[in-house]
Amino acid sequence: MASTACGPGLPTVPPVAPTPTATREIGHFVWYDLLTTDVPAVQEFYASLFGWTFEAEPDGGGVDFVTIRHEGRAIGGMVATGDLERDVNVSQWVASLSVLDVDSAAARVTRLGGEIVNEPRDLPDRGRTALVRDDQGALLALLASSSGDPPVDRTRTGAWLWTELWSRDIDSSVEFYSGLLDYEVATVEGGGAEEYRVLSVRDIPRAGILEYELPELHPNWVPYVLVDDPDDLVGRVEALGGRVLIAPNPDIRNGSVALIADPSGAALTIQRWPPEGQDR
Repeated sequence: MASTACGPGLPTVPPVAPTPTATREIGHFVWYDLLTTDVPAVQEFYASLFGWTFEAEPDGGGVDFVTIRHEGRAIGGMVATGDLERDVNVSQWVASLSVLDVDSAAARVTRLGGEIVNEPRDLPDRGRTALVRDDQGALLALLASSSGDPPVDRTRTGAWLWTELWSRDIDSSVEFYSGLLDYEVATVEGGGAEEYRVLSVRDIPRAGILEYELPELHPNWVPYVLVDDPDDLVGRVEALGGRVLIAPNPDIRNGSVALIADPSGAALTIQRWPPEGQDR
């Protein structure tokens, strides 16, 4: 869960790895929380699009927290933004980045021009976490999971596929995240932008960065959901109260990808994988 300073109690949240693992996927985004202004509407939206189910936690420590499940497995959380501090009261997805040491990573964030929103703290069953902004203002959570990290699986339709930073200064973002986690950085073609950077750890791709000019979207880490047919889902988005920000386009990753917003305005990407004739 994205750490919040909204009361004396600690929120009850599930572990990111329900079955404890000895694995740490450092540099990988291992959990996703939705900050939203309309919990009922977005639940209906995501249930209809992806088949997700939702479970309200009985004791949120002063926070209305809902666990998001896919095929019974906890994959994320949902928090009503009315419970949060004013400066983070905006509908968006906040991804949790696996790090070895939350405190030292948070200190690096400030040295690199970012800021700490919520100081590092321990959450029962989750581990140590902090909420930060990078140098472009994009929110992310730093997490050292007490249960280990879930295995990376990019094959489950309706589950997470990828995580991508939409930045207004790609060189600055690359410098920030390279300094944060010593990522290996490669420039690739086919990312849907003139320049697309892939961040890797020991040659394992972990995330992407692109530069954009989309007024509806502030600098943000945008999650991807694996789908079979983005065209079919896009046709249902508006009827469910969402918006299509970028429709599938044959010139962008062979028409395999679309950027959408849920009824509260939080953006995420849907993609068929692999796109025909293209490897990331």
